[in-house]
Amino acid sequence: MDVSFQSLLTNWEFYPGSAAALLLLFLPYLWAWLRLRRVRAPLASLGRLISFVAGTLFLSLAFLSPLVALQQELLIGRAAQQILIGLLAPPLLWLACPAHVILRGLPAPTRRWITGQLKESTLFGRSIRSATHPLLVWMLAFSVFLLWHEPGIANRLLANPTAYRLALWGVWLTYMLFWWYPIGTGPRLRSAMHPGIAFLYVIIGGEVPNMVTGVTLAFRQTPAYSYYATRVPVEGLTTIQDQMISGGMIWFLGSIVYVAIAVALLGRVFRNFEAPKPPPISWDATKRTIAPGLEHRVLGP
Repeated sequence: MDVSFQSLLTNWEFYPGSAAALLLLFLPYLWAWLRLRRVRAPLASLGRLISFVAGTLFLSLAFLSPLVALQQELLIGRAAQQILIGLLAPPLLWLACPAHVILRGLPAPTRRWITGQLKESTLFGRSIRSATHPLLVWMLAFSVFLLWHEPGIANRLLANPTAYRLALWGVWLTYMLFWWYPIGTGPRLRSAMHPGIAFLYVIIGGEVPNMVTGVTLAFRQTPAYSYYATRVPVEGLTTIQDQMISGGMIWFLGSIVYVAIAVALLGRVFRNFEAPKPPPISWDATKRTIAPGLEHRVLGP
């Protein structure tokens, strides 16, 4: 008997571990934002709160909504989870400046202790900087993306819902690190990434593998994942159609996010080029500022 698509979309299940993780993410930010808002700190803007709420909402949809049941039956659900946790939630969370807001919301002694531990002169600070080097993060995100779509690994994870949810959290953490440098809102442990480098970082590390994967799934005529080929058919949707729609979602929606952010980064490059440069110091200006009696040093022999 076929499974109804509508029944999958109305199948709500509660996962205490995921709910607790989302609360641990959201409540500290909300508490710090409200604390800063009471003293009218510019950091606690309404736009940042909306951005953080939207990012948390996208994570909630991926981990607690009927998408969980949909993912167990259709590749469409898995593709939607990937888009939510890898492309939509991380940029929105970073745009809310979570590190700055939470840190500023802490008592002064705690804030000073944390910032002291993150200094480059400390062992912990040096270790964090080494482990989160942009090249390492870029390679990690690229590798995780490939492993996430590798059929053998995907089939094993899909057969074990608990392992799949843990892996999903790992993918989210990986993409939080990936978007940390292009968005650049902090914590800033090293100098900001040049917009031109950030553009290549996003296009090569994000858009290219995303587009190749989406196109491959959309036009492939055999099932990529044996797990979905053996599931109970969903009414009115074949395995190949499910795969084609999923590939289109990854390709189209993923490209929109990657290209939009890449274009914004490219705009920073052009703004830097168009910024007015200070005029060169002319001889007249030098002559006007030279001390009396030392004109011969400017004029020469």
